[in-house]
Amino acid sequence: MIAGIALAHRATLTTRNGCCPSMLTLTEAELDHALEAIGRHGYGDFFPEPPELLLLRANWPTIRNDLLKIDLDIYEGYDVLTAFAPKSRLNVRRVALLHPYDLLFYTALVLILREGINSSRLQADEMRAFSYRADDAAAGCLYNDDPNYRHFKEAVSQRVRSKGDCHVGITDIADFYPRIYQHRLLNALQAANANTKQDHIRVLGKMLSRLSENVSYGIPIGPPASRPLGEAVLIDVDSTLLSFGIDFLRFTDDYVIFSDTPEDAEYGIRVLGETLFLNHGLTLQTAKTKILKGSEYVERYLTAHDEKEEARRKLMDIVGGYDESVSYEDMDGDSKREIDALNLSEMLAEALAEGHNVDYKEVSFILGRLSALEKPELVPIVLGNLERLSPVAHSVGAFFRQFSRLEAATRAQAADALLDPILKNSKYASEYYAIWILSIFASDASWDHADHLLRIFRESRSESVKRFAALALRTSGTRSHVVTVKQYLGYGSSLSRTAMMLATEKLGVDERKYLRQSLRIHDSFERICMNS
Repeated sequence: MIAGIALAHRATLTTRNGCCPSMLTLTEAELDHALEAIGRHGYGDFFPEPPELLLLRANWPTIRNDLLKIDLDIYEGYDVLTAFAPKSRLNVRRVALLHPYDLLFYTALVLILREGINSSRLQADEMRAFSYRADDAAAGCLYNDDPNYRHFKEAVSQRVRSKGDCHVGITDIADFYPRIYQHRLLNALQAANANTKQDHIRVLGKMLSRLSENVSYGIPIGPPASRPLGEAVLIDVDSTLLSFGIDFLRFTDDYVIFSDTPEDAEYGIRVLGETLFLNHGLTLQTAKTKILKGSEYVERYLTAHDEKEEARRKLMDIVGGYDESVSYEDMDGDSKREIDALNLSEMLAEALAEGHNVDYKEVSFILGRLSALEKPELVPIVLGNLERLSPVAHSVGAFFRQFSRLEAATRAQAADALLDPILKNSKYASEYYAIWILSIFASDASWDHADHLLRIFRESRSESVKRFAALALRTSGTRSHVVTVKQYLGYGSSLSRTAMMLATEKLGVDERKYLRQSLRIHDSFERICMNS
């Protein structure tokens, strides 16, 4: 939603007069489980974790009491903050950051439907559908912590190598989440739940329609609760393939089909494509659909993959897996020597040396692991490649947020370089880049540059960028900067407003009290933000 939408038109928690077919509220346990699931799986995949989540937890008894009273049949909800995030270097997807209340309700509804979805899928012991399974999952868990992508890759590798002279068809669904037809998803949910929980499915349908701006297709990309819904859509597709005797493995929207002949592989892909279109109006990615000999598949997809995995495992063993709290300076002498022997600077430089063929998964992995090491000699490599690193700006953000011992001059130089593309409105400075770079400045006041941050806040036309500039000013700004920010409180999306409200912490006590009174806030969560 663009800036300038009047406050009177914002979605709120107030109810409407008029008739409603029924009333649906959630229980304490359902809301508690939703909050637990958000804590377990994360707030979302494409944005930094919002500070509003801390407020949600700190004020949970009060907030839960408010949410218990909400009739979801007439709940109007909040606007969605969106941005374009890279799907690859040459492709983007529109991702969503939901208001905390919307995310809680969305997560709670999917949790209620989770068991029906999971029991209707091909079962885990069939070793077909690997993604986001909820077998024996706890009540506050959307799916098991391990989404089984590693198991999927291992199963593919084992199947190809064991079949010898086989053929392999690979394909995936084009724009899967954005193109899901909501009414067909709801049909799948009704069938999966044996026509029970119809009220929950109905209000979920209303919510999906609102979150997609009242079009009939698409589910939010980013919230973890969307993943089980994607699995529900493909229940009938997987079953159809199996009924035709097609040997396949799937992870989310990626299918791998095995056959003795290329004709049978082509047949499997054709059945898949026809089923997707007839049942769900979905299509396959033409550019990613291939049929290969088993030996060619091993050479192209497994050999290089195995080599990278070996290097990754070695680095993970030294750094401590995915624990980014491990500092290089805190390591023992043997670990430091092993890290130095890996020549991480060379590893990163080589990964970035492929021009337009950069392996972004590899670069993202290396940056994510290197963020734990706080080695200043790596900073020039990252800063010298910001243009190419834009698609993995989240890893750039993680890399710099981890530094606690950068010299002041080096930090200032890095800050200038990181903000420069945003300030110059460079064509390379996407919303995604700006969001994750601003998250660095929101993480630690020592990054400073408040004047630059205020300029970005004032000049950006992106609601997402404005939000994260306001959060950066909350950390790095002064009262004089925030005085300007508060002038925008009457406009913008819900999450832009809460960010600006949090930034007003820089105002004096009496000044902020007067601001609270003048705003005449009726929204319960905004009141919490203004009282933080």
